[in-house]
Amino acid sequence: MKIKLGRESVYCLGLALFLVGQLLGHTLLPVPPYIRYSFIFLGLLISIFSFVILDFNELYYAVNRLTLIKIRILIFIILLTVISIVSFKRNHDYALLVNIIFILSAYHIHFEKILKTFFVVATSILIIMLVAYILGLIGDGQVLQGRKTFGYRMPTDLAQLIVYITLSKIYLNLIKGRDNSLLFLIILGIGTLTLMQSNARLGSFTLFLLVPYTVLLKRKVYKSNFEISKLAQAILKNFFFIGVLISYIVTELFIKNPNNWVLQSINRISSARLINNRMGIEFFGYSIWGQNIYTNISSFFKDWFYIDNSFYVFLLSYGLALLVLVGIGYRYVVNKCLKIHEYIIPFILLVIVLDSLIDQHFYSLEYNIFLLLPFSLVSINEKNEDNKTRLNDKHT
Repeated sequence: MKIKLGRESVYCLGLALFLVGQLLGHTLLPVPPYIRYSFIFLGLLISIFSFVILDFNELYYAVNRLTLIKIRILIFIILLTVISIVSFKRNHDYALLVNIIFILSAYHIHFEKILKTFFVVATSILIIMLVAYILGLIGDGQVLQGRKTFGYRMPTDLAQLIVYITLSKIYLNLIKGRDNSLLFLIILGIGTLTLMQSNARLGSFTLFLLVPYTVLLKRKVYKSNFEISKLAQAILKNFFFIGVLISYIVTELFIKNPNNWVLQSINRISSARLINNRMGIEFFGYSIWGQNIYTNISSFFKDWFYIDNSFYVFLLSYGLALLVLVGIGYRYVVNKCLKIHEYIIPFILLVIVLDSLIDQHFYSLEYNIFLLLPFSLVSINEKNEDNKTRLNDKHT
């Protein structure tokens, strides 16, 4: 047990260093790149060390006790690793390799501790940024129409970081049965601030929706007789692919009917996301193995262009092959949670998929810390477990 606890501490230290280096890269703090990269590289080394060295005996035991299910998981890991390497060689995004390292080295780490690490690091950097901005030490980033970024490079970088910090705190509160009243007030305040000052409409809208969504989720999950129908389970398991399908259908409809007022409204509300999807398809086309869509675009297109839909980031940049494997991994995580009656994570992942329709941070580990779920240890929330125990005792 001491070794396991020591390994968790070492892994979380590596994760914390990585998060510091990555999150600082989204800010305007004058931190030299070599310092950021040192944090990132050191975090990666510590993560690998915690996995290979400190947990070698357990890893060796797991490999030598292979079952059919474990063989399938091993094949999936090999495919995911190989395809990530192929995609990296084509689009040069180091996040693809970094994600694999941290996902695999999170093996048997309690996810609750991972989330606490993310929450502390991300919140601390956010507070430092806001204080530096208020003191006038840093200014605004890429400002359009007077939008404030509070020291971040883009308003969406700020808004989406707050969304993922909030989701992590909601999860930690729900599994402990804590009251969310203060959190809701903070959410409403921050959502209003980012809406009024940064004009981060979609990110702010996601924050506002989290209040009623969390209230409903808590009331449902803590019921002793709470059950999910087979249809609802199927939807939850495959919601990643549903998000892909929604994105594809809406984009294709926009390409074929660009003057449709409904699609025009969606494009306008989403800050030209549909136009950018269409441009990405026209410029580069869909990709199976991945491609670099940004390096050379300035040579033939001078205006603003960015893919802000996470699923089209896969379809155009990371590749269809990686998209399918990530979707399979998503399905595996939800299925694993449903089997142990952990209902909070599937519903949080549902929110992340919906948010990813208008955000491109799904596969960015410094934002979406829930990427570390596949091989980490998931706890059942305490209130729900008590209710289920009482229900089982009553039946026996």
